[in-house]
Amino acid sequence: MAQAKIIDYYAILNLPPTADLTGIENAYARLSDELALSMAEDTLGAEALARLNEAYAVLSRPPLRRDYDKVYFSREIQHARARKSADARRRGLVRSFLTAGLILLIAVQGAALAYIGREEVANAAATVFGPLLPGEAN
Repeated sequence: MAQAKIIDYYAILNLPPTADLTGIENAYARLSDELALSMAEDTLGAEALARLNEAYAVLSRPPLRRDYDKVYFSREIQHARARKSADARRRGLVRSFLTAGLILLIAVQGAALAYIGREEVANAAATVFGPLLPGEAN
């Protein structure tokens, strides 16, 4: 399902999303003055002023701004969550591969040591287990 396009109130006020209330009020005052002066010559000034008033009405009220930001930044929040999840999976895979590699290395070293010292191991096993095995005489 396609998401409805969200109006960028920050762009209308020419502000970054981190702007505080004072910055929003100053931008609104400056832009509304400019639009009021240009409305006499420009027919689009009234429409622009209406959008400016709408942007100011939302961004100047903290509860409305929080709700707007949740919707406006929802895509970025979803991407951040997806990246975090992918990073966690990647770390888990790397951890699993490293663990498997270490286990394999230990097994190979153990097999190599057993092969190298097989006579000593056989003699030690015969000494320890010899009396327990039937048919073996010392």
